Amino acid sequence: MGKATRLFNGGADQTLISRVTPTTEQREFLQEQWNSLADHVKKTLGKHGYTISTWLQGSYKYATLIKPVHSDEEYDVDVGIYFEWGEEQDIEPAPRQLREWVQKELIEYAKLCTDIKKIETPAKERCSRASYARQFHIDTPVYHFNKDSDSRRLACMSDKWELSDPKRLYKWFKDAVNGDDRDQLRRLVRYLKTWAAVSFDDVPDSRPSSIFLTVITTEAYKSLWGQRLFGIEDDDALIAIVKILHTRLFNDRQVINPIDKDENLNRMSSEAWDGFLPRLASLSNIAERAEAAEDEASAALIWSEAFSFLMPLPETDQVEIVEEISGRAVMPLPEIEIQVFAGNPSRLVMTHRNEVPSVSKGCSLSFKIVNPHVVPEFATVEWTVRNEGQEADQKSDLGHRRVGMRLLDAEEHTAYYGRHFMDCIVRMNGQIYAVRRIPVNVRNLDQPARNPPRPSYTKIRSFLRRRR
Repeated sequence: MGKATRLFNGGADQTLISRVTPTTEQREFLQEQWNSLADHVKKTLGKHGYTISTWLQGSYKYATLIKPVHSDEEYDVDVGIYFEWGEEQDIEPAPRQLREWVQKELIEYAKLCTDIKKIETPAKERCSRASYARQFHIDTPVYHFNKDSDSRRLACMSDKWELSDPKRLYKWFKDAVNGDDRDQLRRLVRYLKTWAAVSFDDVPDSRPSSIFLTVITTEAYKSLWGQRLFGIEDDDALIAIVKILHTRLFNDRQVINPIDKDENLNRMSSEAWDGFLPRLASLSNIAERAEAAEDEASAALIWSEAFSFLMPLPETDQVEIVEEISGRAVMPLPEIEIQVFAGNPSRLVMTHRNEVPSVSKGCSLSFKIVNPHVVPEFATVEWTVRNEGQEADQKSDLGHRRVGMRLLDAEEHTAYYGRHFMDCIVRMNGQIYAVRRIPVNVRNLDQPARNPPRPSYTKIRSFLRRRR
């Protein structure tokens, strides 16, 4: 059984899958918006004399959509628009003509829909885009559907056709595995998309596409039929898949479309590929170390290197790292003083140690290690914010991380109601030496608390196995 299964998709207060999966309300809102847009274009484009249909595709269709993990990112919803004609058509519209018709109708629709911020102009090569106010956009690729041959081709703004059949590719994915295995496969795709979302900020061109990750994950998962026969936990399955992907992609960069052997789904340039491979190698190293971890806490902390602030940690306020052989603590836990500043001009209103039991919105928090002598000279200190609650969720602000050599302090700001964590992690040569979890309870202090405060968590001891 995987060491961190409970934190991936189990019974923990917070799980990785719950932190990255859109809520029911978010999915319903997206569905309402794309249905409205689809209804509009089906009506208005019909004036050109063709039967018009739409088909939801992409991550929403595959049920592998993840939340935007940064506040400046958006949900991506894909709605294909299909113009239908058959072999009897004597004169057919050019690809660019179809794209211009769709672009014009989207601009008209934006005048009616107050939720739309803008229509991207000029249109992209393979789709038009409507950007909405609530942190998402709808892409509308345009296709010719040949009703006689049951084939589809994509209209490009460069006035060319591209062979593309999203329906066949979706059917391939859906038929790959069945039942519970399909649900697990979808979670695994989400995990890898989450890794990609937080690991390529400095090299965005090297970030793998959603369809690239979906296909390679599906093919790897199918090969695990033996393990799946007896049941395999999510983190164990992820470890196995990462190993397969590491071997495969270091040997051959091609990812052939399973329904079109002439198409390579890896469209990265050589320079971008050179940025992708080291991060894949790092993920493989993380997976191997997580597999060898002694307990849940150490496994979760290792996985947090891949998933950053999105990876939940055990429900505790401190993790003492002890030597596997001697049983002695590697280092004393850091003691954190938190100063709370409020008002304009800002003034110090209270000071806490290792926890902020109650604070209002709009305050500045200053975190400082007050026993710096316990931090080794060349150790790195990570300050990771893990936000929880509906407000942070709606803003797609689930956290962030700062890392520095002996970074003894950090500044933050309270913005969302709920119980959040500032996690201070001390590492030496890549190994974790100590973890202090600082709960930060942001409340409406003008109203009496309805529920008593949650009990304090207890200390967890996690075992350190020295690298050979």
